[in-house]
Amino acid sequence: MKGKLFKASASAIALTVVLSGCGGSKEDSKGAASPSPSASSAASVKPSAAPAKAVEFSWIGAYVPGNDTLVQKYLEQKYNVKIKPIGIDRSNWQQQISIKLASGEKPDLFGNLDISYTDFLNYVKQGLIGELKEETIRKYMPNYSKMIDETDPTAWKTGVVDGKNYGIPKFYGEGGSPFLPMYNSDWLKKVGYNEPPKTLAELEDVLTKFRNNDPDGNGKKDTYGITARGKDTLGSNQIFNTVFAAYGANPGTWQVTKDGKVELGLTSENARAAFKTLNKWYKDGLIDPEFVTDDWNNYRAKFAGNKVGMADQTLWYHAHSSGQLGADAAKAGVNMVAGKPVVGPQGKMMGITQGYKQVPFGLGAETVKDENKVAAILKVLDGVALDPEAFMMVLYGEKGKHYDLVDGAPVPKGDFVDPIKAAATDGLKFFTTGSAPSMLKYEYSAEKQAFKDKLNDKAIVQLTNPVAMTVIPSWDANKDALTKLMKEYELKLIIGEVDTDKGFDTFVADMKKAGLDKATEEANALYAAIKK
Repeated sequence: MKGKLFKASASAIALTVVLSGCGGSKEDSKGAASPSPSASSAASVKPSAAPAKAVEFSWIGAYVPGNDTLVQKYLEQKYNVKIKPIGIDRSNWQQQISIKLASGEKPDLFGNLDISYTDFLNYVKQGLIGELKEETIRKYMPNYSKMIDETDPTAWKTGVVDGKNYGIPKFYGEGGSPFLPMYNSDWLKKVGYNEPPKTLAELEDVLTKFRNNDPDGNGKKDTYGITARGKDTLGSNQIFNTVFAAYGANPGTWQVTKDGKVELGLTSENARAAFKTLNKWYKDGLIDPEFVTDDWNNYRAKFAGNKVGMADQTLWYHAHSSGQLGADAAKAGVNMVAGKPVVGPQGKMMGITQGYKQVPFGLGAETVKDENKVAAILKVLDGVALDPEAFMMVLYGEKGKHYDLVDGAPVPKGDFVDPIKAAATDGLKFFTTGSAPSMLKYEYSAEKQAFKDKLNDKAIVQLTNPVAMTVIPSWDANKDALTKLMKEYELKLIIGEVDTDKGFDTFVADMKKAGLDKATEEANALYAAIKK
């Protein structure tokens, strides 16, 4: 998903069972914000007349850049540092990292790597990543610290291990974007709706008519209201999102209860209510029975192929004309309209989001003992994350050479479309720091940003994992058994092999036997610490 920088996302969350402003910008002729001054070349950065000696440090990250690349030289001149890049090939990154660390190649900065939170914890326990006080980060990364405070201050807790901080929070800019329902607009009009349904009751009416009123006009009862990615999202927070969200359930992860504690979304009473509706819809034939074996490709193909009239495992950028679902629909001649999360029994418009927090960055255990080196590294990270010029140079390079602006958005040229080649030749996308939400405006066209703003209604209540990027020991120890139960029961509850009364109670009891009670106790202890 997600214009993501690698997989560090909800998938990196230990619990998730299957399953990112600054000044100095100007407006272009079409209203899109563009960096000012523009990132032109490394030569445009002029060091002071008598600079201090450059601080040297090594930086390990994804992709394999050459040495002394354009971006490296740019950063070195702009921030008066000397960087030794240590590249990792994504194809076998785990093995490569292990070999490098085992051989004694210990980097100063653990940058944008494809690692899980458990990997981060292991590096801390092995003495590879050192303690880094929050006050130090705030001192040398003032702009980034302000962004954390304004976006999600709980991110400060992602690097805390045994009461000490070891990480620099990393963000996924689209973490606040909710999953949204998309509809075949021609079908909607055919069944009497000039706009997408706004309530759960209206949605049921729409799906019923998608099934029974021959919306494709072929004279056959061969259409369904909705399908889901049962093959690759069972047991996660990415299946029948609109229904679960309407009941206030975030099924694949933890959610906050009315009394301020946390519980597993799939075993909550809110989830039970959602299962009752889904089971009814399944019995009524509104849900494509093949949802059990559908994956992301089948899911999109059925929507674009006029098999189903609704898709709700999508974020705004999937629905855009440049996104996978939007492009598939356009190619097939299917007119699509985006809806908002429907209002359910709680009277709120709620949407499931993936959250901003990712696996944090870390500094080497020896590195943290050298304040000059720490200061230099953090200043570079602060600039790369939030200075428009540095942000664009690191990701896209030089305007005109590496990319062109089309409606205010950077479009890579030639071989620079391939991130592996772009990194190898000029160091692009190696020296990244995640994506602060405020910086995404530099990557989107005016039209695309307007599309996003229209769909991501600020009135949507976000349902997000409150203890993301933490390890729940009991869950981690029993996750295979717990995940197996979640996948089995989720399917059975929807298709009716298990009823939603005693059968749901049995599901909860089985989860508790498999370790859910202890995991919930630990999750609540972590949540209490995060809230402090």
